[in-house]
Amino acid sequence: MEHPLPGDSNRRMRRELLRDSLLQRACVVVFLLSASGVSAAQSKGLPAGPMQAKVKAACTQCHSASKITSQHKTRKEWDAQLDKMIGLGAEVPDSERAAFLNYLTKNFGPEGSKAAPKKNTAE
Repeated sequence: MEHPLPGDSNRRMRRELLRDSLLQRACVVVFLLSASGVSAAQSKGLPAGPMQAKVKAACTQCHSASKITSQHKTRKEWDAQLDKMIGLGAEVPDSERAAFLNYLTKNFGPEGSKAAPKKNTAE
């Protein structure tokens, strides 16, 4: 049976502390990177246009703009979504409904989503 040399237990303890420290740092880095990705997705704003301010005012009372920017719907689907949101309390004047639909369809229509297949993310 070998006897540990003086200082072996200290070296072993330092290695374990170093390993634990590296693991903690890696966890912090992963957390920060994932948090910055979420923040970037949430900060994606609505595109400029004559209805931008009104869409933002009506829609972001209850959810972030990313809820809109992540969806790509047909005009008919946006029309149904507006009905649903109005039923939940969104204020969209009848006189501006067509302009809302034009803005949403132009900026977030199905042709705006080339990279990924369409997902049903209705709220």
